[in-house]
Amino acid sequence: MPILLKLDEIEPGMKLAANLMNQYSMLRPAGHCITDRDIASLKRLVPDAVISIKDPFLDALIDFHDDTKDYEVSRRSRQSMAKVAGKISTQLRDGVTLDAKNVAGLQQTVAEMMDYILTNPVTNAVIERTMSWDDYLQEHSSNVFYLSLLVGNTIKNYIKAERERLSAAKVVKNAMDINPLATAALLHDIGMVPLSYLYSKAEPLTEEELEKVRQHPMVGADMLPELIDPMVKLIIKSHHENNDGTGYPNRLPGDKVNIFARIIRVTDAYSSAVCDKIYKKARHPAVVLHEMLYSPVSRCYDPVVLKVFAGIVQPFPIGAKLLLTSGKWAVVVRYNDKKPFNPKVVVAYDEFGDPESPQVAGVVRELGSSPDLIVQSYAGYDMTSLQNDSYDAELTDLDPKDMFDLHYP
Repeated sequence: MPILLKLDEIEPGMKLAANLMNQYSMLRPAGHCITDRDIASLKRLVPDAVISIKDPFLDALIDFHDDTKDYEVSRRSRQSMAKVAGKISTQLRDGVTLDAKNVAGLQQTVAEMMDYILTNPVTNAVIERTMSWDDYLQEHSSNVFYLSLLVGNTIKNYIKAERERLSAAKVVKNAMDINPLATAALLHDIGMVPLSYLYSKAEPLTEEELEKVRQHPMVGADMLPELIDPMVKLIIKSHHENNDGTGYPNRLPGDKVNIFARIIRVTDAYSSAVCDKIYKKARHPAVVLHEMLYSPVSRCYDPVVLKVFAGIVQPFPIGAKLLLTSGKWAVVVRYNDKKPFNPKVVVAYDEFGDPESPQVAGVVRELGSSPDLIVQSYAGYDMTSLQNDSYDAELTDLDPKDMFDLHYP
C-alpha cells in the first residue's frame, strides 16, 4: 500500500501508487517512475500536492487497510455532480432560468448517483483536495452532495423520527426518503451564483456584501422553479441555521429546522473549510473536524448528525506520514472508527528519516496511546491543536454576521 509524501520528499526513482489527479484529469498514471523532470513539473502545477508513493519496505511488513474503493466511489460521484453543478451555475450566470427540462435532467442524474452510492457502500468518506478548480461552487456543491448522502444513508431512522416530530401528521409518508436531501445538497448554494465574484475577492467583504451573503439561502430558494419539491426549497432556505439559534437568515433553533437542512449545515461547513478560496486558504481536514467537534462552534450543529459525520470522515488518510513529537515518523495503516483521531499506525522512520528496524516498524500501535505517539504535524500542517481541550475566545461568542468571516460560513 502507498505512503503519502509531500513533493519535497519525492525522489527520482519512486513509483506512483495511484493515478495522480488534478481536478479530474490524470497528470501521471499509477506505476509511473518519478523523474527529476516530473518533480520540477509537479512543483509548478500542484506545489501543495501530497503524492501516493509505493513503499516496498512497509508493504513487506504490514497489511494496510485498502481504501481504493472509497476513493473510487468518491471520485466518480463528485465528478458526476460537479458537471451538473457547473452546468447549472453557467446557465444561471447567463441569465437562463431553470425550467422543467433542467430540473428533470438534474433529478435523473441525482437519482443515478444516489443509487450508485447506495449500491457501492464505502468504509469511510474521503474528499480529495483537487488542485485546480475553475469554480469553487462546483467543487463545493459536489462535496456537499456526496457527504450529505453518506450521512443520510447512515441515519435514516433518525431522519424518520425528526421528520415526524416536526410534522403535524403522526406518520410521514416516505419519511426515510432522502431524495429531497440529495437535490437540496447539490443546489444549496445556488443563491451564491450571482455573488460568485466574491470568491475571487481578496479584500474583506463590505457590510453590504456580507448582507447579500446572509440572504443567499432565501435567494437560492426563490431561484428554483415552482415544479420542484417544496421541501427542497425549505431545506435551502434553512441550511445556514444553527442548532443554538445563532444562524441566518432567521435565527431558528435546531429543533425547529428540517433534519435535511441540519445535515447540510454540517457537510457544508466542513467542505467550505477544507476547500481553497482566494480570501481563505484551505485548512487540514483533521484540524477542521476537531474544531467542529470540540471547539465552541460545535454548538452550531445537530449533535447526532455531527457525531455520525465524525464517524464517517476520517481525519488522516491511509498512508499519511505523521511527524511525532518524538521526532520519529509514523504511518497510518488502519482507521479507528471509535476514535477517529487515534488511527492505527506504525513507527516506520527514525528522527533522520531512515527506516526503523522491522521489529519496530512491524508493530501496529494506536496514535496517542503513549507519550511517544503524539502527532506534531502532517504534510506541513501543525497538528498540535488536536491535543487542546480549549480554543481561542474568538470562537466563543458567535453572531450570524460573523459566521462568514470564520472558517465555517
